[in-house]
Amino acid sequence: MLDSSTRSLVAEPSSSYHSHSRTDCWVEVLVDSPGGQGLYTYRCPSRLNVHIGDVVTVPFGAQIMGGIVIRELATLPTHLKPEQVREITEIITTGFFPPSYWQWLEEVAQYYLTSLIVLIRTALPPGLLQRSQRRIRLTDKIPPGAETFCSPIAQQVLAKLRAQKDGDYSSKYLQRQIKGAEKGIQDLLKRGWAKSYLEPPKPPRPKEKKAVTLVVDTPPNDLPRRQQEALTFLQRNDGEMWFSDLLQQGRFSSSVIYGLEKKGCVVIQEQEILRLHRDAALPYAPPKALTPAQHQALNTITNVPGFAPVLLHGVTGSGKTEIYLQAIAPILTQGKSAIVLVPEIGLTPQLTDRFRARFGEQVCVYHSALSDGERYDTWRQMLTSDPQVIIGTRSAIFVPLPHIGIIILDEEHDHSFKQNQPTPT
Repeated sequence: MLDSSTRSLVAEPSSSYHSHSRTDCWVEVLVDSPGGQGLYTYRCPSRLNVHIGDVVTVPFGAQIMGGIVIRELATLPTHLKPEQVREITEIITTGFFPPSYWQWLEEVAQYYLTSLIVLIRTALPPGLLQRSQRRIRLTDKIPPGAETFCSPIAQQVLAKLRAQKDGDYSSKYLQRQIKGAEKGIQDLLKRGWAKSYLEPPKPPRPKEKKAVTLVVDTPPNDLPRRQQEALTFLQRNDGEMWFSDLLQQGRFSSSVIYGLEKKGCVVIQEQEILRLHRDAALPYAPPKALTPAQHQALNTITNVPGFAPVLLHGVTGSGKTEIYLQAIAPILTQGKSAIVLVPEIGLTPQLTDRFRARFGEQVCVYHSALSDGERYDTWRQMLTSDPQVIIGTRSAIFVPLPHIGIIILDEEHDHSFKQNQPTPT
């Protein structure tokens, strides 16, 4: 937990700020910056509807950083003046965490004697708390034969930038490629042959795709033939298709579809596509008949009052997975969710196939081998109230499922479940 008296100001004396008004509201934003991790107070501008759990971008010194809104403040802390506090610049994602998630993380951080920011790096999908990066771009003021006027290091930087089609590289990349590149960069900046700018952070965002939706029951009689055919094609596909699919499958031109939009027959708008890691659907596998020993184990698990750990011991092939499946089934019926942890990513496909054959689309996987976009969308999918089964490695214990009914550690004896570094252990 961070004490409010030790929080730093996110303010620069030379920076300009908006004047304080009665409608101002204040929030604490978690920022992960080298040497400056912690909670910082920001103003919520009237143009943004900021809530707890939103992923936002904020000014931080001379940079733009990704941050997470942790809590609202009824009043501005006494050690801060309104003119010192800077505004949140943008909301990247809203409602990314349930309200109770931060309280739980703080309790975990206290229990394991670790800082909240270290725990958050372990728990959250990657890329949320990025910072802006300094980039160098050539200008149009470079004279002919410029190489003869600058230092050898500046010549190397100039050549590297010219080799890039946009004449643009991050300063970090240039410094990795050219020893002492910073001196060359400063030489080019002083001459006006290059400019330095900050590129805002690019955390994962929802992926969107253009969709076409039919909005009329009876189209106008004077439509051209191709537009009539496009409406008929849409009707045969339940009145809604992806724009690209409609063009490709129906062999229509984009002008035909946009023409229908102008006449009020269809609506064309961006819709989100969830990047969930799901393989092809599998045939349904009904529950298997259990042996007496399996029945006894299942009854023990399902009749546990409240919360309690249960050790299920059995040799390979003794039917533990079937017990998992039948223990989870009533949990899902109750509207609750299940987490199944495996020690290795390589073990998830086989187990996932068994679970999907029983529970279908209710099963999601979550581990570090997924792309940033897949982890981002899978996380957001878990925020719904739908009962789900999440299969993943140990980091999946931090997923934000609102109603967890059971947690299963498959192969619990495996040392991969034990973490010594970094904290939390």
